[in-house]
Amino acid sequence: MTRYRQSVLDRLADLERMVDQIHRSIEKIEVATIVREPQSAVAVDAYDGLRRQIIAAAGERMAHLHQLAQFAEAITPTGQATNLARLVDEWMGQAGVELVEDVGDPNYYDVLGGSGPELRMLRPAYRDCVTGRTVVMGQVERVEPAAAAAGSTAAGEPRPDGHRETTR
Repeated sequence: MTRYRQSVLDRLADLERMVDQIHRSIEKIEVATIVREPQSAVAVDAYDGLRRQIIAAAGERMAHLHQLAQFAEAITPTGQATNLARLVDEWMGQAGVELVEDVGDPNYYDVLGGSGPELRMLRPAYRDCVTGRTVVMGQVERVEPAAAAAGSTAAGEPRPDGHRETTR
């Protein structure tokens, strides 16, 4: 590398450090303005955003505490397992989480192996109803039709562990 080129690279590195230092100084000035001048537009926006986040967090906390109380009630000796299942289904609906029925959809199910033309669900997949994004990736295995029929409940019916058995 030539001496001139090295000199230019050194200057560029110095300029980069200076610009970063200026950027940090501007951020500190903005924070100081918010604290010292609570009537400024920047401060008003910052405080309003913070206030909204605190209110939302408090509401979410109360909803979570309410869910925990419902859960505790459902698992008491007087509560029944069917009440708990119904409660979880209700929470899933409120949160916008849905079970993905199509076990052949590679966006939601990983095929773990096996052989055969049909797929048997090992673990269900769940997605966000609003965005379609995967919440929990499901798992399936390939099986022969006879093994799928003999080793599980009918398609779509809940298994003893609460998951639905689906073949395709």
